[in-house]
Amino acid sequence: MSARPHFSIAGIPIRVEPVFFIISALWGLTYVDSGIDVVLTWVACSFISILVHELGHGLALKAFGQRSAIVLHGFGGVTVSARRGQLSKARGIVVSLAGSLTAMVVLWLPTRTYIDVAVDSGALFDLPKVAFFGVQFLAFQNLWWSVINLLPIRPLDGGNVTAELFGIHLARRISIGTAIAGAVAAFLSGYSYAAFFALFLAFNNWQEIRAERAGQNVDVFEVESPDPGGGPSRAPRGRANLSIVSGGGGAPTMGSQDPALVQQLAWTALRDGDAAAAQRLVSGLGPAAGAYLRASAGLATGDPNAFELFEQAYLAEPNGPPNLVATQVLARAGAATAVAKRLVERSDGKGREGAATLQTHLHYADYFREAAEVGEAVYAAGPASRAQTAFEVACSWAKAGEVDQSVAWLHHAADAGFRAPSVVDGEPDLAGVRADPRWPVLRARLG
Repeated sequence: MSARPHFSIAGIPIRVEPVFFIISALWGLTYVDSGIDVVLTWVACSFISILVHELGHGLALKAFGQRSAIVLHGFGGVTVSARRGQLSKARGIVVSLAGSLTAMVVLWLPTRTYIDVAVDSGALFDLPKVAFFGVQFLAFQNLWWSVINLLPIRPLDGGNVTAELFGIHLARRISIGTAIAGAVAAFLSGYSYAAFFALFLAFNNWQEIRAERAGQNVDVFEVESPDPGGGPSRAPRGRANLSIVSGGGGAPTMGSQDPALVQQLAWTALRDGDAAAAQRLVSGLGPAAGAYLRASAGLATGDPNAFELFEQAYLAEPNGPPNLVATQVLARAGAATAVAKRLVERSDGKGREGAATLQTHLHYADYFREAAEVGEAVYAAGPASRAQTAFEVACSWAKAGEVDQSVAWLHHAADAGFRAPSVVDGEPDLAGVRADPRWPVLRARLG
């Protein structure tokens, strides 16, 4: 099957498989007594509704700096991103919720409002047949499909949220229980297709659990998608290369697996809090494991040399790790400031760049207090631009809710020569500070 995109919206490549229209038409046959034009209207509304839903995910990923691609297929749609697993849990949840929220705001709310107004005025029944059914279909689809998508069943959006909150292992089990309960309810209500679909999802999650116990890397929800760069790419729904599993039988052996894939699995295990599985994978990689991955696995499993490993990693690669997982591991362990101080205290000055990178990554990972504390250590060490560093510290303190600290650091920035009125006026991190009574005086200094 070709994975070339058919078109793109906002830079997001989109592919529509022919089976999408076939399945949509089968659903629409419920309305065949009203005419084939109504069936085609159902198909068109399904296309619009699912596309808008998936664009909600894609635009949220884009806002977080992640490239993505969309596929509309027989079971609906999917938005994939090869690097989504590197997002923080909070951002991952935002991405998962963005689809349903976008569909409801962009399509359900306007159509529902129009229907209410048109019913009151009597104009609804004056609409042409296709338009009459179209607004009804859009209102129905974007309410109920959005609600169903939020059920805690993988790979629905609610299942992805469950995985973010509780980890992939528990999410699979919750998915099975919820799907079976949903299937029973659907059967009793006469929705046999929905019931079979729920059982299908339950069975697939069970298949993943079986693979998990066998120490295999399996994601049965994998979809071939158009790559943002134009070539074919494979990634499962929602969180790319997610399925790292640690069972009673121990970690999977390397065998002929691609080391890059195993590294990604180890990162995902760390992200989900499964330090033991990550360490086993890192041990299997041997020298092929990167410095940041070894340090992160070491810290997560209590290795006393972990601080030294992180120091060595930041000195060797001052631009930082390939994702935010290492940053999250440091922050969760309360070790970020300690590592930063080790770096900036080096007499040769080589650690300041790495510490500054850590500061930035902590802010991006939503660990604002830790970012501010690390930034203070960088500032004390005499960075190349004290004004910029002080400004970044102020932004982190503001996001942490510490307005007094932020104000103090904005004064430090002004003392160091920071003068950028358009920046301070538009910086969203400083919204709380701009509401403070001290802002006019501070703004005058910064401008």
